[in-house]
Amino acid sequence: MKSTTQTSLFIFFLCIIVYAPLPAISISLYESLCNEYNPSINIKLCLKILKTDPKITSATNYHDLSEHILYMVLNNAAAVQLDYFEKRKLFPTDPALNSCVNEFYETIINELLKAVSLLPSDPKTARESAIAAGFGANKCQKAFENPEEKNVRAAVHLRNNEMYFLCVIASLSIFHLM
Repeated sequence: MKSTTQTSLFIFFLCIIVYAPLPAISISLYESLCNEYNPSINIKLCLKILKTDPKITSATNYHDLSEHILYMVLNNAAAVQLDYFEKRKLFPTDPALNSCVNEFYETIINELLKAVSLLPSDPKTARESAIAAGFGANKCQKAFENPEEKNVRAAVHLRNNEMYFLCVIASLSIFHLM
């Protein structure tokens, strides 16, 4: 009898230990997304950019995460567009700047607006629009790579690269909805 009681108690405590809640080592959704993108190279940049928006860091599903990233990219695109308009006043004949203003008007902002509106009903097309916006940012970046286009400050380059990066991250996030 004594041995049965001890065995029962041992099994009981073993069950309690096994089923006891352990502190979860969890990674947030946006961190997981950054790890998917390219953990060895851009994880710090990705985390740094996405951490600036509390809606992104608190997203619990890919739909909300995608939506918040798209709005972040859209807000950044509007800010970059205003910056380009100001620079165009200083350099009205700069071909790279003029082509970028057109890219932001016709491609990036329109495609991002399309992606936001299609996200709930058609994630596949929303992702394609986010990718198209990224291509617009990439085309703008290539325009600034020409040797004769040195009269616009380096901040334009950095902001444009960030735009491209965010479009890629948005499309990766939307991919999880398909």
